[in-house]
Amino acid sequence: MSRSQKNSLAGKRIVITRPQGQTTPLRDALEKQGATVLELPLLSIEYLSASETSKEIFESMGQYDWLVFTSTNGVHGFFNQFFASFKDIRGIGLCRIGCVGPATARAVEDYHLQVDVLPEEHTGEALAQAMVAEHHLEHLRILVITGNRNRETVTTILTKQGQAIVDVLPVYETQENDVAHLAAAEEFRQTGADAIVFASPSAVDAFLSQARQLKLSPQASQPRAVAIGAVTASAMKDAGIPVAAQAKEATATALAQAVAQALAG
Repeated sequence: MSRSQKNSLAGKRIVITRPQGQTTPLRDALEKQGATVLELPLLSIEYLSASETSKEIFESMGQYDWLVFTSTNGVHGFFNQFFASFKDIRGIGLCRIGCVGPATARAVEDYHLQVDVLPEEHTGEALAQAMVAEHHLEHLRILVITGNRNRETVTTILTKQGQAIVDVLPVYETQENDVAHLAAAEEFRQTGADAIVFASPSAVDAFLSQARQLKLSPQASQPRAVAIGAVTASAMKDAGIPVAAQAKEATATALAQAVAQALAG
């Protein structure tokens, strides 16, 4: 990183809205560019314990041809349950793996597993379309790992276009986190920020639902809004939030670069 890049956000206050425990990569990327980071964790993640559905799925795990992950939360939630049933990673069988985004792929690779499909565009739709275009899926069994707020786009495409047999396993829940009482929220209300970063449509929804409690004082700086990707950007536009910049890929580094782009000049 050049000297100018290191100081590109010097003196800038950036609000990040990721869940607690998932802010470090983005915070580090922003601080390396000189930013002051304010955390408003609008969401919380709860990993689910094994259910009757997951137990049935694990009993026939070796019959799946594909395993699909759309988020790092899905990876962590799945393997939390998986290793409660299996002592050996080989219990996953010979299935191929598809992932949305490099962060999700890295989480899978941490288990010494190879990712077979990782589309250039980091969306569930792009992943499903890539699987349909590059592989014969008709009558194959696919397990899609989800959370409670995941869209059904992946399942719909794989079923209708790919003619696959798709099972869905929810392994985590995303809940709105009340941040109005936090010291960071009071600081935001009084001083505002230069930019606010959204990494999911759920974060946009949570921000809107707490908009009254997070209303800025008249003298506060109005932040520019930055999106991690196209799906989040679309949610922001639907909510009436202008998108100042969109990350080129779903990574902390790219998101920090998008913030710098939004505030350039």
